[in-house]
Amino acid sequence: MNKYLVVSFCTLMSFCQLSSADDADAILYDAKIYTVDANRTWAQSLAIKDGKISYVGTNEGVMLHQGTDTKLYNMKGKFILPSFQDAHIHPVPSGVMSTLGCPIFDLENIKAILKKITKCVKDEPSATIISGYGWSWDDFNQDAPPHKSYLDNIDNSRPLFFGDADGHTLLLNSAALKFAGITKDMPDPEGGMIGRDAKSGELTGLLMEDAGMRLLLSKIPAISSEELKQGLLMAQTYLHALGITAVQDAIVTIDGTDATRSLPTYQSLSEAGELELRVVAALYWDSSKGMTQIDDLVAARKKYSEGRLQATTIKFWADGILESYTAKMLEPYTDNPDSYGLMMVPQEQLMNAATALDRLGFQLHIHAIGTATVRYALDAIELAEKTNGKRDARHHIAHVQMVHPDDISRFGSLDVTANFQPFWAYADGYVTDINIPQLGPERMKWMYPIGSIAKMGGRLAFGSDWSVSTANPFPAMEIAITRQDPETSTTPPLNPNEAITLEQAIAGYTIGAAYTNFLDDATGSLEVGKYADLIVIDRNLFKIPVQEISEAKVLVTLLEGKAVYGELSH
Repeated sequence: MNKYLVVSFCTLMSFCQLSSADDADAILYDAKIYTVDANRTWAQSLAIKDGKISYVGTNEGVMLHQGTDTKLYNMKGKFILPSFQDAHIHPVPSGVMSTLGCPIFDLENIKAILKKITKCVKDEPSATIISGYGWSWDDFNQDAPPHKSYLDNIDNSRPLFFGDADGHTLLLNSAALKFAGITKDMPDPEGGMIGRDAKSGELTGLLMEDAGMRLLLSKIPAISSEELKQGLLMAQTYLHALGITAVQDAIVTIDGTDATRSLPTYQSLSEAGELELRVVAALYWDSSKGMTQIDDLVAARKKYSEGRLQATTIKFWADGILESYTAKMLEPYTDNPDSYGLMMVPQEQLMNAATALDRLGFQLHIHAIGTATVRYALDAIELAEKTNGKRDARHHIAHVQMVHPDDISRFGSLDVTANFQPFWAYADGYVTDINIPQLGPERMKWMYPIGSIAKMGGRLAFGSDWSVSTANPFPAMEIAITRQDPETSTTPPLNPNEAITLEQAIAGYTIGAAYTNFLDDATGSLEVGKYADLIVIDRNLFKIPVQEISEAKVLVTLLEGKAVYGELSH
């Protein structure tokens, strides 16, 4: 039978999806394809034409798209998914921090950290300032918390400062405190904290949250354009290797000196044809400027929204983290009953700004760790909708670590996406050594309620917050399913009733994140008409023990049908 007669027959009988006008550029067949479409369909093959999917279906059906120049790839049963998306990540700062200064990420303990810093100091005798990022709160013993003396003992002849992996705290030596002009009598900046000894009032060397860290960072040299470019290129390569082709950059600033000043870097790579990520840039809301910054944010959206770069979101860094008692709670911390935490964006400002920005068509991306901040974020979004009317806003709240039970159902009823970082949802040292004493057993039941929000009709999207933790989706998905340490699988499950299924975990990193990124009409699932953004994985996640998911590796990553990591083989 003539090929084109078969096409017409298929079309009339609705047996298959075909485009008779064009032959495919590439065909991938004999695969195990989990499409993540609305029906969670499985397929054997797909065809790609001009960077988009022109067919999804059977091995027999796809060959009707074969032309003289079509490249055929026998996948030999390999597992294929839509490429991953990260709904909350810091690509440029993470790339810069991983390549510049003295990185101290992923070191075993405080002894190893101090050894690395000592080596950096010794290797850079002429450097005027030595800095790096990557320590964790659980690297320190509770009886010997982060303190300037750690760095003073290494070198106090010049400024040293090192940031935590969370991006919420800097640890300075005495020389750095002097360089920044910080004294023990200086009041805390609004929305930030200066660390002081509880008894003596002496400076501890800690600067907490954005306003606190700026006391130093505003005085150091700006990151150069070339350093920003190299950081972004490093991040892009790293993310492609993990199967990630789209992100929401969780903080980009329109001025300043640090690595969040990345919009021109994204734009220049885009114009040069080198930006191989889809990027939604979340413009940072500076609480010190208040409503006066709105015109600048509107101008930035217009200037930087084109092609794969869209500056269409506003990021509210609304509170801090539990470990430094800066996450805002409805009830005081158990082991620090005088503290309820800190709002980095005052509640009234959050309400007013959310309404004004929603009216202007911005998406809202709100960092909220504590129970109070999660509630205030939901209140702000609810007020915006009541004031401005319902629209396709896709507002989301990131981290969602502690949620009061009364607020669980509000995610679904308000159509607010819960943007979780599932890699954190197990009983690591943060949880066992720090959070449990801080919160007590009853409130610990409210930690990372992924399952409950999903059961109550809330949308889920997943991200990593890299460089706070790895950007690798596989261990994060395993944790979402098991609520255990993916390396040992022996830790007691953290709130096991909040576990989700593999299907939900995959959706969180594909169609769920794509929805949050306003990319679901073009990506996030493997369907006809969508971009051929997909990954080939070394094992079928549905056919292995769940404890092996974290060991999976991406073999090939395609962006619009082009291999940006690995290579398809015939």
